[in-house]
Amino acid sequence: MNLLLLEAGEAGRLIPPSDRRHEHLRRILKKGVGDTVAAGLVTDSVFGPAPASLGMALIRKLDREGLVLDFEAEDGPAGEPLPLAPLRLLLGFPRPIQATRILKDLTSLGLGDIVLTGTELGEKSYLESGFFKDGDYHRPLLEGAEQAANPRLPRVGFHWTLARSLAALDAMGDTVWEGSLRVALHPGEGRPDLGAFLAGRAAPSITLAVGSERGWTPGELAALETSGFAVCGLGLRILKTETACLAASALALSALGRM
Repeated sequence: MNLLLLEAGEAGRLIPPSDRRHEHLRRILKKGVGDTVAAGLVTDSVFGPAPASLGMALIRKLDREGLVLDFEAEDGPAGEPLPLAPLRLLLGFPRPIQATRILKDLTSLGLGDIVLTGTELGEKSYLESGFFKDGDYHRPLLEGAEQAANPRLPRVGFHWTLARSLAALDAMGDTVWEGSLRVALHPGEGRPDLGAFLAGRAAPSITLAVGSERGWTPGELAALETSGFAVCGLGLRILKTETACLAASALALSALGRM
């Protein structure tokens, strides 16, 4: 936890002792009442400025009943976190335990948008999991933001089919995605390597597409290409979904000058 995060309405409110921030402050940081700690206020602002989102938290209460924190923002540029990268990922629904790791790491890397989609070869039960339906995915986003010491969280969307996901990408009104370079990842001989493909192109933003555990079907690849996606590979090995997500994101961030 490189930055303690507060969500809207938490400042000045009793946070229960079961909250991991209570344990972290008391046992790991050895903090007590009257101490301060670097903190951030989580914001829904993805790319625009987020005033008063970085600052210090004052511990007003820390005992068996719970935790109470006051938050004071830094003035000027010091109070504004770095914006997220103009990088979005279209991802076939992974199994929940895998999604926990993926979302945490992608948030740490600073992706701006993550769109999860049902796929033809993906396991349909994953879409019905409480991890997605009940909003449990929010916690790994927070953990990733704590790791990166930046309270900006990526926007996360869900769609049952690839067709709906592609339509949603086209409907996004953010100017940051205008002219976005679209690349789908899929193993296969004869496809350009993603690193080499990105090295020869300049784009204001990048949209990546990574399939579910068994990849994209020929029909889905055709739909992606119709929607403007070039199809690239990530070397000669077959990678797990989470490995492909991180490798592709790192290459894209490097191409965008963010890594």
